[in-house]
Amino acid sequence: MTHTVRESGQWQRTLTIEVPAEEVESRLLAVSRRFQQHVSLPGFRKGKVPLERVRQDYAAEIEREFLERFIPEAAQSAIHEANLQAVVPPSVQNLRFTPGQPLSFEAIVDVAPAVAVPNWKGFALTRRVKPVDEAGVDATLERLREESAVFVDVARAAGTGDVLLVDTQRLDANGRRLAGTRSKGMRVQLGAPGLLPDFETGLTGAEAGQERTLSVAYPEDFRQRDLAGKTVRYVVRVRQVQEKNLRPADDNFAREVFGLPSYAALRDRVARNLEAEDAQRVRRELEAQAIDELVRRHPIDLSPRLVSYMLERVIHEQTEGREVSEELHRQLEEHYRPGVERSLRRELLLAGLARQEGLAVSDEEVGDQLQRLADADPGNAARLRQHYASAERRRSLAESLLERKALDLVIGASQLKEETLLGAADAAAIPAEG
Repeated sequence: MTHTVRESGQWQRTLTIEVPAEEVESRLLAVSRRFQQHVSLPGFRKGKVPLERVRQDYAAEIEREFLERFIPEAAQSAIHEANLQAVVPPSVQNLRFTPGQPLSFEAIVDVAPAVAVPNWKGFALTRRVKPVDEAGVDATLERLREESAVFVDVARAAGTGDVLLVDTQRLDANGRRLAGTRSKGMRVQLGAPGLLPDFETGLTGAEAGQERTLSVAYPEDFRQRDLAGKTVRYVVRVRQVQEKNLRPADDNFAREVFGLPSYAALRDRVARNLEAEDAQRVRRELEAQAIDELVRRHPIDLSPRLVSYMLERVIHEQTEGREVSEELHRQLEEHYRPGVERSLRRELLLAGLARQEGLAVSDEEVGDQLQRLADADPGNAARLRQHYASAERRRSLAESLLERKALDLVIGASQLKEETLLGAADAAAIPAEG
């Protein structure tokens, strides 16, 4: 097999590929023999039809399977030999195929261009920090107490804060129970944010064993579109009423729930976690600012084929592979296109900067990152190492580390202005205007 390469655009290379007649015949013969194993004709047992008869009677099918199997394989082989890094599957054109003759075709290959990034220094970036204060630690500890609350059955009427275990079933206009609408074992907390007012009112004062009929008005913007803007009647049977008991904020709470020696140790852990979370937020914001400035200073025309390919992948992921209407597909394209294009420009610019400045990631650095990920989540360490066992995934991790190095370079060469965000206690201390 021979090939020639010509540049047909900033993003595009065209490979003209020719396969000798002998190779074509060898491949056709192999496909014909596979057919021979499965076909049967009058007067012949299955698998015993003469090969020449198979090639004659199934010529169209044999040629179609040969082309479907061989063309992608030949294109990928030529792309590899030409040392091209294709960013989308190639497209094939100008196919010339006649049995007994050499086969030829063109493969259109989109490749990432080598992007120059000359203006990457001296960006004006803002580092917005939010010091961890006592109020923030207190709020987090209170949330942890809420999340670890114990619910105890009580023999009394339900009030705010109580949790009811209920079974529900919808009713029709005549008050008959609708088949297929029964829900069992739902947990409803009175006073919880987001609980519809009609459920709140209708279940307040209920006791275990009671059955109540509720009329519930759903708002126009309710998340379930089949209920939005409608009023629905339910029969609700209360199985249990439970009272929420918060654990005392003491050493036992720290030991039993978090395995820490004392409440002071838990408080210190929470403060350090909040600091780490804010550091991650600060980093994300700086990266976003740096990318915005890189993109602004270095306009790049993207490959339409690459953008379409990536959009299809995003839409497929977001819709979980479901069929969608043409109109919805168009709306999804419009919604996701800006993010896809920004992400592609980010990858190109950071890869170009890393290449330009001689940045690299070693196998040792990839191993160190895997160790950090495993240390951060010991329970999933084995699964994580298995996930990154393949060379492709380790290469993807290396690319992420290389992007981070490039961003470190940009941020390190920027002019940083620091702003301090107000904590909850500081904000509360500011008097309202007027």
